[in-house]
Amino acid sequence: MLIVVGGLPGVGKTTVAREVAAALGAAHLRVDAFEVALLRQGLVPTPDEVGAHGYDLALAAADTCLTAGTDVLVDAVFDVAAARRPFRDLAIRHGIPVHWVRLICTDRAEHRRRVEERPADLPGHVLPTWEQVRARRVDQWHDRHTVVDTAGGDPVTAALAALRD
Repeated sequence: MLIVVGGLPGVGKTTVAREVAAALGAAHLRVDAFEVALLRQGLVPTPDEVGAHGYDLALAAADTCLTAGTDVLVDAVFDVAAARRPFRDLAIRHGIPVHWVRLICTDRAEHRRRVEERPADLPGHVLPTWEQVRARRVDQWHDRHTVVDTAGGDPVTAALAALRD
């Protein structure tokens, strides 16, 4: 299966994705890691020019894993439909389900604290400011998806429950 976890920076995507992938024995593909590698290798000159390249690399890696019979979880913002569409098409090509999980954090103060206080866990990863996160526009998610609020409760258990339904 293909699992796509999306949401604004700082909502807890990577934290939840790591735990869900581990619980399911799925490969965890983090688009941030692909984007940082592109910059580190000098394949793109600045973060502003990364564009869809990180998503394209994650898509290729997901295709390789799915071909080998490995479940895949992709972790990225997925703020526009154009970023989500290729992953839906990939699942169709493989004849497998795609499970969409959109993470939100309804506690604005907590979300801001996470954005402002979290350390970069990838060398060279430049994290967005709270102002950049708030200014980001997210397209409507038209694909059937589960919304998990990371402001309270156990978002990993909620995500796993949604995947098992």
